[in-house]
Amino acid sequence: MAFADLGPRTSDLGKRNVEKGLQNTHTNPKSKIQNPQSLLAWAGWQMRIPSDWQPLKLTGTPAKGQMIVGNDEVAVFIVKWEHPTKDRLHDGQQWVSERLTRHGVVSDANPPAKAYFTACGWARDVQTEEDKETTYWYGYAEKAALLIGITVNGVLPAADRRIVVEQVLPSLVTTPAGGESVWAMYDLSFTVPAGFQLAQRHLYSGDVALQFVKGPRESLLLRQVYPGELALGRRSWEKWLNSSPFTEHRHIRRGTMRQEIWRHQSRKELTGMQRTGWKRVPFPLGWCSPRQARSIGAHDSVLNRLLMVEHVTAGLPHEGACVKAIEQMNRVAGGHAGGRG
Repeated sequence: MAFADLGPRTSDLGKRNVEKGLQNTHTNPKSKIQNPQSLLAWAGWQMRIPSDWQPLKLTGTPAKGQMIVGNDEVAVFIVKWEHPTKDRLHDGQQWVSERLTRHGVVSDANPPAKAYFTACGWARDVQTEEDKETTYWYGYAEKAALLIGITVNGVLPAADRRIVVEQVLPSLVTTPAGGESVWAMYDLSFTVPAGFQLAQRHLYSGDVALQFVKGPRESLLLRQVYPGELALGRRSWEKWLNSSPFTEHRHIRRGTMRQEIWRHQSRKELTGMQRTGWKRVPFPLGWCSPRQARSIGAHDSVLNRLLMVEHVTAGLPHEGACVKAIEQMNRVAGGHAGGRG
């Protein structure tokens, strides 16, 4: 996709984050980015970007898709990724070379992030049109089973191109396939246990939710809503825990529901409500494959956000898993949790 073909910035991402004055306190001391930064992580890859850059458009699936990242004025770069099956990829270096050959170039020396990828290559400031210098970067990470390509907008001011080439690209890392994963944007993050796959997303400024599944009978909903005090002024905790952003076939039965005030044992800033109960499909099929659900909603008084998790399984989910999901929200929003390819 060429940058001239992007069209208007409309997508299910909604508007960029408008939460003002909130600076994440978790920083990475190895980062070369001196300006405020945030973590962008999706589908097995992670990078650090300036805090005023955000996803503008997201398409595809975790298996294969693309994301356009930019600021208030322009699209800055495009990330394309694919998790190929083993029978579709035989040589990662060959794949990288073929992609660069399509642009009529060979790889420059010392591609950024090469220590984190099995194979990678790049071509910097390629003259594609008059007054247009595009940078291409491609990589393959074997442990992540990930192919990734990044195209930098050639019409950007030189200063912005340098930020991408000298700061953003070197921060690119991956997470091993099948392991714990991190999903981050808008200065917030979620950490997901191994084995869960992203099934649905709800990405709006002030309300970000991701739903993951593990097999046919287990799901994990992670959600953050902000500003938290305003959200609780509009709805009670009971209503927030009942208001899933996704269409549900099963609903919790009031006769089985148990609710209690919840407080984190050591982090005093986290207080809210815990709920358990059975979720069933409507009558007359309520007997068919019921699920048990545990939900925890916590108001983080430091960040002023509502943090919510709902774990649904055939048996009653363990409280510790939900607590851990709450604890890990926003723990890596300003740093990395990735590894080498």
